[in-house]
Amino acid sequence: MTVGQRIAQKRKELGLSQEALGERLGVSRQAIYKWESDAALPEIEKLVNLSREFSVSIDWLLGEGGESRELTPDQLRMVEEIVGRYLAAQPSGKAVPLREAAEPEEDGAGREKPGPPRRRRWPKVLAVLGAAALAAALVNLFVQLEQTRRDYQNLQYAISNVTQNVNNQIGGIASRVESILQSQNALTAEQSARVVSTDYRANTVTIEARVMPRTYVEGMTAEFILVSGGESFTVPGELGENHAFTAQITGQLSDEITVSAALLTGDQRQTQVLEEFFGLYFDSFPTVNLSGGLVQFSKTSEAVNWTAILSPVDVVCYDVYGQAARLASLRVGLFRDQKLVAWFLREEGPDGLAEGRYIFRPEPDRLELEPDSIYCIAAVAEDEFGREWVSPDQSSATRFTDNGRDHFVDPDYRSDPADWDY
Repeated sequence: MTVGQRIAQKRKELGLSQEALGERLGVSRQAIYKWESDAALPEIEKLVNLSREFSVSIDWLLGEGGESRELTPDQLRMVEEIVGRYLAAQPSGKAVPLREAAEPEEDGAGREKPGPPRRRRWPKVLAVLGAAALAAALVNLFVQLEQTRRDYQNLQYAISNVTQNVNNQIGGIASRVESILQSQNALTAEQSARVVSTDYRANTVTIEARVMPRTYVEGMTAEFILVSGGESFTVPGELGENHAFTAQITGQLSDEITVSAALLTGDQRQTQVLEEFFGLYFDSFPTVNLSGGLVQFSKTSEAVNWTAILSPVDVVCYDVYGQAARLASLRVGLFRDQKLVAWFLREEGPDGLAEGRYIFRPEPDRLELEPDSIYCIAAVAEDEFGREWVSPDQSSATRFTDNGRDHFVDPDYRSDPADWDY
């Protein structure tokens, strides 16, 4: 089998056209055609690329994969070309083609004219052949190492996928087991808790709870407990159809509320959490977004501290959840370590209150900043029911040290007015 036949065989095994193989190797379709028809041989670089594409050794492409070691005519032409290039590069003179022998010169009597002694070129030829064989072996070794590296990467990828699948299966099994255990240990067959009303002026919330015991015993009673703001509120349940207990329970409106049910049978008391509510208090206020105010700073070489160049603050208020109380008043100020430094003045205008958009301007517009203190812009808002909260602009938090401005201040500000001094 010739080199061209081997290239054609591997190309067809991969389902590639001559044009597609040429695109992979960066050559034309005509070049592939010449290789496969044995009209031309690939260059060494292309042989290496072919061996990579076909995942075979260069020896196999050249017909040296354990078969007869006798060179084919095509291989012999390649060796002659390599040797010819080598000899041409030697400083001794011009290379003589291997298949061409120089005709001896004759004198006038027809006798061969003695010339310079012929140099024995075959040692050099053998050296070049040895170097070519060594280069082919090194290239083949490189290809095998590259293939080994790819196989190792594929193995790592497969192991990673198996590990991930096993972890997912373990996580899913653990979740199902936990769900089954919870279901088996549950005291109730059905349970629910939902908000039915909110009194913002009294700052209370009323929740309707229902529980159906998994096993009802004659004489069983129930209590519902609401825990909010560190306080506990308890009411008895009313027994209804299907031995279900219901009740409405009112407690303090806060951002963390837990509703539980206690089933009582004689001296035995068993309690189970029905529902947890988060953010009910915070979500009842309009959303206040701030931008601007504390964005520019300067410092001269003679100054000891930095100076803030205060800019107007743009405030937008809107209701996200559809149940918020209406805004009654709004103030914006500059705070240092959560203590008021100065209030901004609100602009009057026809678009202000109607659109829920407010502009506050600083006065004065420059302020020298004390080092190692955190400055920020915050809005103090009050709703129609007299409830007050603070909405800080976390992104404006800035602290200056001897080394300059600290851009990565991330204070954990809360909206509770008790945390602020104004």
